[in-house]
Amino acid sequence: MTNSNLTFTNKTYQLQNLINDIDTGNIALPDLQRPYVWKTTKARDLIDSLYKGMPVGFIILWEILEANSFKKINQENKRDPRFLVIDGQQRLTSLYSIIKNKEIVSKNVHKFKIKISFNPIEEKFEVYNAAIDKSKEWIPDISKIFENGSTFGLVNDYLNKTKDLELGVAPETIATRIEKVRNILNFPFQVLELSTELDPEEVSEIFVRINSKGESLNQSDFILTLMSVYWPEGREQLENFYKDAHKIPQDNKPSSYNIMGIKPTPEQLIRTIVGYAFDRGRLKYAYLILKGRDFENRVVSQELREKNFEIFKTGQQKALNLTNWHDFIKIIHSAGFIDEFLISSKVAFFISYAIYLKLLDLKTKFTYKDIETLVKRWFVFSIITQRYTGSPESKIEDDFNKMKDLGVGEFIKTTIGIYLTNDFWTVVLPEQLQSSSTRNYVYLTYLSALIFNDVKVLFSDIKLRDYFKPQFKSAKKTLDLHHIYPKNYLTTHFKLKQKDYNQVANFVYIEYKDNIKISDKPPSVYWPEFIKDLSQDEITQIYETYSLPEEFPNMDYFDFLRERRKLMAEKIKDYFNCL
Repeated sequence: MTNSNLTFTNKTYQLQNLINDIDTGNIALPDLQRPYVWKTTKARDLIDSLYKGMPVGFIILWEILEANSFKKINQENKRDPRFLVIDGQQRLTSLYSIIKNKEIVSKNVHKFKIKISFNPIEEKFEVYNAAIDKSKEWIPDISKIFENGSTFGLVNDYLNKTKDLELGVAPETIATRIEKVRNILNFPFQVLELSTELDPEEVSEIFVRINSKGESLNQSDFILTLMSVYWPEGREQLENFYKDAHKIPQDNKPSSYNIMGIKPTPEQLIRTIVGYAFDRGRLKYAYLILKGRDFENRVVSQELREKNFEIFKTGQQKALNLTNWHDFIKIIHSAGFIDEFLISSKVAFFISYAIYLKLLDLKTKFTYKDIETLVKRWFVFSIITQRYTGSPESKIEDDFNKMKDLGVGEFIKTTIGIYLTNDFWTVVLPEQLQSSSTRNYVYLTYLSALIFNDVKVLFSDIKLRDYFKPQFKSAKKTLDLHHIYPKNYLTTHFKLKQKDYNQVANFVYIEYKDNIKISDKPPSVYWPEFIKDLSQDEITQIYETYSLPEEFPNMDYFDFLRERRKLMAEKIKDYFNCL
């Protein structure tokens, strides 16, 4: 009995047929699909499941009569596809790279091959690494197993290579296990072929419904799906903006590539666009808005969808405008955050960009200097209060609502005044510096404050900003992140653990040669030697510049940490007030 209402037919494909169709270009990816995002360990686990004959889920293909917009899995093939992958992209792309030994493109626009190794003795798969290459027990790259019609030669090579080893497994078993890997090609995949009568909107809806419960997809993916259907050139603009940020432009051509090394993903740009254009922080609402959902009567209309897409297009045009993009980056850069490494919250960065775009619309009310000040202060405020850390969408939504009520400038001034109290600077911020992570958000802000103030490395003429500039790498070879109380001194004399001696309040940048000179000496020994030729004013200036308690060489270590955290927090406060 057949069901005439079905929009698909159920078929079985052997894996080798799917791989061959990808290789010839018969199967490709539609633009609604995401880039390759799997970790290589997931590809390894997939191969292991196929080897053991375990189910690995079905594949959904859409048979098309006309190829409008698609991406090739095999970049070398030029033919138009007959089928587009709607579900199963990560699995098929992984298997294609592994079996055919082909390069694929990652979400960071890098080409790479997935290389999986096999140990026939233990029947174990692993992602290739240098240790495997040195071991005779491993076949380093299983793509060799699929190259020819027979595994005879490869089995003989393996047995000759391991003849001096105590394998504990019969040669016949080794041969059987290697052949079993090759038989993965015969694995039967359940494939659902969607009808050619479906239009892109219906296929988009199927894609979203299938993936809406998957952990690897988020609301920005669904928005990109809608863009693929209703505005494919807009999605292409987003992706090109992202790709261009990864590479130095040729012939001084304008590009999203920037001095801080920020590489905005489509998701991050969408967050900026949605915040600027719709005053929304929750991307699921933005998805419904772009679908044409009327929140009052809960119906979807084409008229509303078209209207909202026009608003989105205007927002995207503003966000992808290279002048706006680079001017905003210059503002953040001028606040001392001169490298992507120093930015602990990308959400804060892209929400600040949305606020910057809003302020640009108010140029009759604010001078550019006003806008620059407001953006700097909001960005740093968002970082040091961790405003957008964790699950930030409700906070973003609330902020944009308040901006509508109060106005952007008044909202920023009022909010900062409420949160940055005296207790925040003297109690909360020093406590947040109680960390052994150099990625600590307050510590990174402290370093940015030093860069803002154009501070030099301790006892050096090298400027700290030169150490962090993305385009200057030479200084990094000559500098060290020095333990003020040396690590070996603290472990030897006080038996302190890593979380204690690696406190960020125990760090200062110095030149490599000075670090060697200090070695394991306590500050009571090495400090007098370093400052003996300096005047009292110069010594006082060093204490102030590097947030060092004046009596620190002779202090109890934990008292030193406590006092230095207070001074570091005070340095950040002074810096913030100078913005």
